[in-house]
Amino acid sequence: MSETPTTPTPGPSRQELLNTIGSWILSVLRTEPGWDRMVVDLKFQGGRVHLRVREHRGQEVVPGTAGPIKEDSAVIPAVEQLRESAHVPGRGTWFTATVVILAQGWPEPTHRFGGTYDFDGEPRQWGDEGPFTGQDVLEHLERFPRTRARIPAWAAELAEREGVELPVLAPGAEQEADRHGTVHSLVRSAVDRFASAPDNKAMIEVIRQCMAGALLLDVSESTLVAGPAGETVGPDSTLRVQTLGETDGTRSLAVYTSAAEAQAMFDRHHPDGGKPVLLRESAVKILQMIVDDPQYDHLVIDPARQGCRIGRPQIEWAMRAPRNDAVKSAMLENNMSQLLAGILAPDAVLLLGARVQDGRAVPVYAKPQEEGAKPDTLLLFTSAAEIAVLDTTLEVRSAPAPRALRFALDAGAEKVSINAHPPVATLTADQLRNLLALVDKETEPAAGSSGEQAGPAATGS
Repeated sequence: MSETPTTPTPGPSRQELLNTIGSWILSVLRTEPGWDRMVVDLKFQGGRVHLRVREHRGQEVVPGTAGPIKEDSAVIPAVEQLRESAHVPGRGTWFTATVVILAQGWPEPTHRFGGTYDFDGEPRQWGDEGPFTGQDVLEHLERFPRTRARIPAWAAELAEREGVELPVLAPGAEQEADRHGTVHSLVRSAVDRFASAPDNKAMIEVIRQCMAGALLLDVSESTLVAGPAGETVGPDSTLRVQTLGETDGTRSLAVYTSAAEAQAMFDRHHPDGGKPVLLRESAVKILQMIVDDPQYDHLVIDPARQGCRIGRPQIEWAMRAPRNDAVKSAMLENNMSQLLAGILAPDAVLLLGARVQDGRAVPVYAKPQEEGAKPDTLLLFTSAAEIAVLDTTLEVRSAPAPRALRFALDAGAEKVSINAHPPVATLTADQLRNLLALVDKETEPAAGSSGEQAGPAATGS
């Protein structure tokens, strides 16, 4: 995932590092002319820097070199600096970085260099280097430690399976993202993955990440009147959000994951310069805007580069299913008190993903970490998108949160995991019992209430 450090990093800028790495790639790789885009993935594994190259020629993707970079290569310091430059205290840095080189004007093309950064995805095997190991995770986190909430589930499971103890920072060590830079790095990372391999599951992942956090709207065409308390957008303001006309005659609402992305789009339409007026808004509220206003056919995220366009039907599917936004937001912010409040709220729901077997709906469990062990962690979810990104064949069932927790206990689960992909929260059976005891206490009849008063309400008469 792409992050913007909130404190200056000495040395070359990230763009300068991308230019250095991209120029080195062009100098050492021998390719046939005519490619449109070269995608070079980078990762640290086993004490080496590994790369994988893919060429894009129109609709054709041509695989290229995959393997370790020579340890004495002149490009190694730039790759190390690129990893350092992306580091955010408590959140870590990328496991995999992707350098994108665009070529225009063959036979003597001009080149542009860009990059994306995956903070959470498990690095894949590209050649003969073998799979990522628990030791690789340890070496990464010793150099760039994270809070527990920011350690991906695959990394924690891999380390536990191999008996590796990972360093963990206290929750307070996490540094907030720069509110004027990247406001939703998880969405940006999901969009990057969609752009590199667009399919239905990748789009669901983008929607899943939009179920919490904030995004930016360009409201430069608005009439803004300060409010009586000095707020920028007062009650007399007239907001006009940026929309884009598509080539097929449809209209998209444009949103951005960072101020830099919004500026890039603004520059396309304002060659004389200037800065856009940006409004930070809840991502869920923006999705609801699409549902409520028929003028929008799509949501387009970061349209200045390879973004993601999501159609109205997919957004309506996600928003009209039951969901628990408060719990999802609490996990994103690593806020346990907010998490418990989101579960205990009177109208709170949680969802189950179920497989129908022999006419019965069987809920799904997390895969046990030990081979052959019996699954003991029941999966509950905050939205239909969270279920679909795990397995699109699962049926979605919703229930009031207390009923879902009681179901888990009655099923003999030792733990409950809320959501299957980070951020997640795990509650033990004892914690579930304590929560349900609080629910029961809240619903006890008030002192002095008679059975005659309580009876009709209980029967619904």
